[in-house]
Amino acid sequence: MKIHWIKTNLSVIQKICLSGLIMALVVILQKVVAINYLAFAPFVRLSLGGPALIIFASVLLGPVYGLFVGIASDLLGYLVFDPRIYPPFLQITAIYALLGFAAYFVFSLVFSIKNRKALTIIEIIVLSIIWVVVAIFTLTRHEMFSSNYEITPLVKALVCSILGAIFVGIILMSVLIKPKDNSVYRSPLHICFASFICDFFILVLFGSLMKACAFGFATFVTIIICQTLVMFFNVFCDTFFISAFQKFTKKYFVEE
Repeated sequence: MKIHWIKTNLSVIQKICLSGLIMALVVILQKVVAINYLAFAPFVRLSLGGPALIIFASVLLGPVYGLFVGIASDLLGYLVFDPRIYPPFLQITAIYALLGFAAYFVFSLVFSIKNRKALTIIEIIVLSIIWVVVAIFTLTRHEMFSSNYEITPLVKALVCSILGAIFVGIILMSVLIKPKDNSVYRSPLHICFASFICDFFILVLFGSLMKACAFGFATFVTIIICQTLVMFFNVFCDTFFISAFQKFTKKYFVEE
């Protein structure tokens, strides 16, 4: 398989201006339009499009600009909203820095895959396995996930049901919706699969490790399960928003 690196026709000035705009939007979505704490699931941040914008910055502007957007948005968000609440955690900044840098390479690799059937099967199998593991953990754990917060079996079942509904939504959106011009850059299937790779390896695995470094490794299992729960929400949002962003910026992408 030959990798076709994503190319755009944006000038340096355009990339710098777009980086600033995206950075400001990420700060708003990550700090204002977001849920930064849940009593039963600590270390969780539900952001409606924050990670999607960082990923899209990397895809549209390149890995260096994506790295800048990831670092600058997290540090700016901290300086504006959080300096009096707690000290800075550079481990958290490292998560978004890696997300902004690596997304370009992940999306270039996935966009180079032409076999939609194989991609669909892999996506369904992997997401199904992760959903089953998380659902079993959620239903069998007595305290979810904070040691100071115990929830009823009904709420646990509700969490699993919501997670299952999001999982079904991810599959339907990525499989049934196809771009009219057949461009892989605007294929929800490819965008969903690439978003999943970014979310799972960077936000879930690397992110949980960095948060454990910041908050203590005794919390690692709790963090990684919480991050996996959020991953389904993020993948759905990433697929929706990045597909929309790609549609509106299609004139800037150079098709191979």
